[in-house]
Amino acid sequence: MSYSKLSSVSFGSDNWCLRLQPIYNRGLLTALSDGSLQIIDWNRNDAFDKIQVHETPINDMKLINSDTSNGSLVATAAEDAVKIFDVRTRDEVAILKNEKSAPFLSLDSRHDLLACGTELSGVDAVLQLYDVRKLGSPLRSFVDSHHDDITTIKFHPSDRNVLLSGSTDGYVNIYDLTQDDEEDALHQVINFASIHSSGWCSPKRIFTLSHMETFGIHELNDKQEESIEPRPVEFGDIRDPWDCSYVVDVYPGFIATGKSDDGHGELKLIPFANEKVQLDGAVTIPQAHGDEVVRDVLVPASNQELLYSCGEDGHVNIWKSNFGDMNVPTEFWSYSDRMDVFQNDLPVVEMDDIEDDTSDKTPGLTPDPPLTKSSRQTEDKKRQKGSTRSNRTVSTKDHRFQPY
Repeated sequence: MSYSKLSSVSFGSDNWCLRLQPIYNRGLLTALSDGSLQIIDWNRNDAFDKIQVHETPINDMKLINSDTSNGSLVATAAEDAVKIFDVRTRDEVAILKNEKSAPFLSLDSRHDLLACGTELSGVDAVLQLYDVRKLGSPLRSFVDSHHDDITTIKFHPSDRNVLLSGSTDGYVNIYDLTQDDEEDALHQVINFASIHSSGWCSPKRIFTLSHMETFGIHELNDKQEESIEPRPVEFGDIRDPWDCSYVVDVYPGFIATGKSDDGHGELKLIPFANEKVQLDGAVTIPQAHGDEVVRDVLVPASNQELLYSCGEDGHVNIWKSNFGDMNVPTEFWSYSDRMDVFQNDLPVVEMDDIEDDTSDKTPGLTPDPPLTKSSRQTEDKKRQKGSTRSNRTVSTKDHRFQPY
């Protein structure tokens, strides 16, 4: 099994390509470190439009309402603001800022909502929530829930009242948006490690990926007073067992990893289904972006024989599968099935039945016990807010983290 390169679109070696978002009736969006959006034609595989959105690197990009079929509004997060553009008309729709003028690092949009997360400013980072139908002042702000940079945000795809955020403070927070008070809204705290990416791999299961390349899967708590959170599935440090240097991200149907060793750069796609990592089915693309870090990949729903990748070499590369259609799901489950995850009788995954196919757990790894809201508050009192800042790694050109 292999891929052949069909084409490559270059934006210059000093201009990182950071994100990919498809608009199937328009083209493939890529966000660049020069603060611009470029639109690549699906058929010609070349860039045909550029929108200069920011003067600093774009840290995150997401289509409003995650509408890849007919959407034209895209939100971008950068140092100066979150900006919303109509890529069809090239008009600026809104500029969103925060009271502290802290740089924005992450965002997500679903259910007519937009959530934006900031870098640490003072003792806290801010998570702001907007109604995309009447952009202006935020609907609400969470100002006490994270004490370091908010690096990832994910709405629950099927429940508009549930939101997830992850931070370099080591926590993944799950919010119940039906609760008005911030403390009451903070439903669950997952104590993991500095978060690179986190999201929903099933209606009540949450994956966590750290900047130290540790990986885990956790259960969403219910609302019973005496509920006991099941032990998470801990994969530990995955670099040796998965033969990689870093994980790009977790996608429906596969996990993308990269290797950036001198002369041995590669991109690898590892099948991921039912919480099992299937290393024997992995597909490797040698020198996909040379020795530079791969930032994002996309298998388009419209043609699953193709794979798009972007990286810190300034290229978007287009690959064609030599083994036919990849048959990759576009969603972890049917997101259109609306649900109340705290009320519905959803299938429960038995933790004892889940095993990592690699059977290479980190020896002696004992995960930290999950934090309840009360234990989180106790721990916070024991340390000075923002003290985790000293553990943060600063981004440099040869570094894989977000360019802050």
